[in-house]
Amino acid sequence: MTDPDFPVEWLTPHDTELSWEWDDMHMPMAVTPLGADYVRTLASGFAYGYQRLEIPVEILVRVWNGYVYFAVDTAVPEAEQAAMWERRTEAARALIPLTDAYWREKAIPELRGHYEWVAALPVETMPLDALATAWDEAWARIGRCWSIHFHAIRGPYQVLEDLADLYESIVEKAPPGEALGLIGGGVHELHDVERQVEALAALVSATPDLAARFGKPPVTVSELASRRDAAALLAALDAFLVEHGHLGQSFDDLSLSSWIEDPDLLLTELAKRVEFPVGVGAEERRERQAARAETLAAAVRERLADDPEKRERFDALLADARQIGPLTEVHNYWIDRMAQSSIRRFVMRVAGRLVASGVIGGPDDVLYLSRDEIPDLLRSPADRRGVVLARRSTQAHWAAVRPPMKLGAPSEDGEHDRFDGDRFESTEPNELRGTGASAGIVRGRARITRTQDDFGAVQPGDIIVCASSNTSWVPLFAIAGGLITNTGGVLSHAAVVAREFALPAVVGTGDATSRIADGRLVELDGSTGIVRLL
Repeated sequence: MTDPDFPVEWLTPHDTELSWEWDDMHMPMAVTPLGADYVRTLASGFAYGYQRLEIPVEILVRVWNGYVYFAVDTAVPEAEQAAMWERRTEAARALIPLTDAYWREKAIPELRGHYEWVAALPVETMPLDALATAWDEAWARIGRCWSIHFHAIRGPYQVLEDLADLYESIVEKAPPGEALGLIGGGVHELHDVERQVEALAALVSATPDLAARFGKPPVTVSELASRRDAAALLAALDAFLVEHGHLGQSFDDLSLSSWIEDPDLLLTELAKRVEFPVGVGAEERRERQAARAETLAAAVRERLADDPEKRERFDALLADARQIGPLTEVHNYWIDRMAQSSIRRFVMRVAGRLVASGVIGGPDDVLYLSRDEIPDLLRSPADRRGVVLARRSTQAHWAAVRPPMKLGAPSEDGEHDRFDGDRFESTEPNELRGTGASAGIVRGRARITRTQDDFGAVQPGDIIVCASSNTSWVPLFAIAGGLITNTGGVLSHAAVVAREFALPAVVGTGDATSRIADGRLVELDGSTGIVRLL
C-alpha cells in the first residue's frame, strides 16, 4: 500500500513485499535526521534479542518522511510460522528463572559502565580526530544498551502474559487489566521517583515565601539560585537530578531533553504539587496497591481450593511475576530513558564543538545532520548551515502531516499481544472504545498532551489524552484524574504506570488525540474501555 501524498522510496525491492506499520506509540511525531539514526540504533537491538532466542526473525526499521515504520521479516514458510512463534514463546519462558540474576548481576553493571564511559569523555577538550573516533564508539555503546533491552524484557513480558492467561481462565469475564494488578505495589525505581518528587514539593511548602513564588509565572532554577531560602531545595534537586535526571522525555525522540538538561520542566511539576498537594502520598498509594494485589491473589486461591495442582501453578507464576514483572517498566527507566538521555547529552556537547568550528549555527542544528556525517565534519569542518536550514524546512513540512498507519504489502490485523493491544473503532459520535487498562470511572477535562512541552498545562484532576506515555510521565500521573491513549494494551508502558498510580486508564483508542478537543469534559471507564464525550 502506498499513498501519493506520502511518497516512499523503498530501500530494497524486498521492502515492497513486507507490511510496514507506523510506530505511533514510541515515535508519534516526525523525527529529525539524527533522531532517525537514533531509532535505527535502538532497533538494532532487536537482532540480538532474537539471536538469543534462536528464532530466525528480523525486525526491520525504515524512516520515511521523518516517520518510523517497522516490519517483521522471516524466511520461515508461512505454514511453519505458527510453530516458530510457539518456539519463541517457550524460549522466553526458559528465561523467566534466569532474568532476576541476569538483570542485577550483568545487565545493570554493564549499562552503568556504558553510560559512565560516554559521560566521562572530555568532549570539550579532546582533539577533534579523537572525538570523531569517540563519536562512533559512543553510539556503539548505546546500541549495546538496546541489545541488553531486547534480551532482558523477554522473561518479564512472558511471565505476565502467562499469569494473565491463567487468571482470566479462572476469573470469568475479568476486566482486561485486572490480572496485572496481582503484581501491584512493589518497591522499585518508579516508586522512588514519585517519593522523591513528593519530598521536593514538601521542601518548597515548608518555606512559605518560597512556596508563594512557585505560582505564575513559572519559577526557574536560575532564579532560585539567587534566593537564600532556596539553598536546601537546590541541593535536594541536584541530588534528585543525579539519580533520576535522565527522565523527562515524553517519547523516543532525540530532540527531547531530559530533566537534567532542562530542570525547569521539573519545577513546573513541583509548582502544581505546592499549589494542589496530592491527597494520597506515594507510600500510602503503594501500600494500597500491594493490599489490592493480595486481595486479588487470595480470591484466586479461594477459587482454586479444590484444584491444588492449578493453585500451585498460580502461586509459582505469581512469585515469578512479582519478582521480575516490574521490569516491564523498570527497563524503560534504565534503558529507554537513560540511553536516550546519555546519547543526547553527548550529542549536544559535540554540537558545541561543531558550532565553534562554524559547521552549524546553534547546538540544536546538530539534530539535522546524520550520524555518519558528523565524524567527517569533526575532522574536516565545513559550513553546513544551509543544509541544516533546508532539512529543518523539510522536517517542518512533514511534521504537519498525519502519515498512513500502514505501508507496503496489505496485511490483516492479527491477534495482538498485551503490549501492543488492539485498536478499536466506534461509530458513536460521542464515544470512543479502547482497552480498560486500569480500573475506575472518572470525569474530568481532557488535556491533549503531545510532548513534554504540554506537561505544564495538565492540572490536578485533568484527563491526560496522549499517543502513549512512559516513566517520564510519573509526576503527571500522581495529579491527573485519568489517562486515555491512542496506542497500547494492558502491558504497554502507559498501562503499567497507570496501574501503579491507581490512575483510571483506557488505552488503544486509536485516535483520541484527534477526536477529543482540548478542554472537553470526558468520562472514562478503566474497566470497560469506554470513553464518553460529555
